[in-house]
Amino acid sequence: MDKVLYAIFWCLSLLPFRVLYWISDALSFLLYRVVGYRKKIVRKNLKNSFPEKTEKELRKIEKEFYQHFCDCFFETIKCLTMKPDDFRERMRYVNPEELERFKEKNQSFILYLGHYGNWEWLTFGYKYDPKTLFPTYIPMAVYHKLESGPFDKFYLRLRLSSGAIIVPQKQFLRTYAEQKQKKQITMYCFNSDHGMMWENMYFWMKWLNQDTAPEIGPEKIARRTKMPVLYIDMQKPSRGHYTARFVPLTDDANELEEFELTRMYMRKVEESIRRNPAYWMWTHNRWKRTPERFAKRTKLVERNRKIQEEIEARRKAKENVLNTAQPVE
Repeated sequence: MDKVLYAIFWCLSLLPFRVLYWISDALSFLLYRVVGYRKKIVRKNLKNSFPEKTEKELRKIEKEFYQHFCDCFFETIKCLTMKPDDFRERMRYVNPEELERFKEKNQSFILYLGHYGNWEWLTFGYKYDPKTLFPTYIPMAVYHKLESGPFDKFYLRLRLSSGAIIVPQKQFLRTYAEQKQKKQITMYCFNSDHGMMWENMYFWMKWLNQDTAPEIGPEKIARRTKMPVLYIDMQKPSRGHYTARFVPLTDDANELEEFELTRMYMRKVEESIRRNPAYWMWTHNRWKRTPERFAKRTKLVERNRKIQEEIEARRKAKENVLNTAQPVE
């Protein structure tokens, strides 16, 4: 199935951008007006994030989001066969000189991304625009598995075709050690503005007007490795055209208060979103885990732990009684 899907998308990628955008317009109408793909989640997320906006303003953002959502899909497919000149015309890095200091010091660094604009195009700069952005170092992206098996395999294959290193989060430290041993300057990319699993929720903050548990894994890695950290701020000046600016956050996360780096990153993403809300991934059910549910779940886990401890204590007590009752030969 995944090979068939890849073949279909590869054929679609041969179409010119104007044709792909015609298809995107049709798909956007279908998803938004006919199917209503995740419309309840999108509407709830927008309403809770922007309580100051009117219904008319929210509907406008909603409609623009579905258009952008479909555009991103076809723009990503286009990466399979895009010409380097087309990519350089459509994806512009505003201040690549910000990375020169890492090349001079032979130093790797961490780059925070957001699910904003077209984040998939960022690593494809390594393939299509290497002289501008990647003269001496290689990008490595931490990969989160998608729920859909065929799409997961397609996106993994697509991302690998950029030439970047793609690794699951659990394998990051091992890959980091390998890169360090090779003395390979690496740009470690983390897209960390989506939700956390229950067991990894340690820190809550107000983000987009809602209680949010951000991902703190990249901050832990930044502290452990002492690598500099930047955020990449994407903008979309026109359809199919993006700009990216590198924004330094810190040269050493250990100089900051705990979770301060995560706060800085999340605030930067919020600034990007508030500048033009339609370009963030609103279909994701980002706030399904709330502090109230977390507290309730924590109490249940604690109660179950105590019950298990009591059961184990009774079992050991029974064993002790039986051992004591056994006749001595």
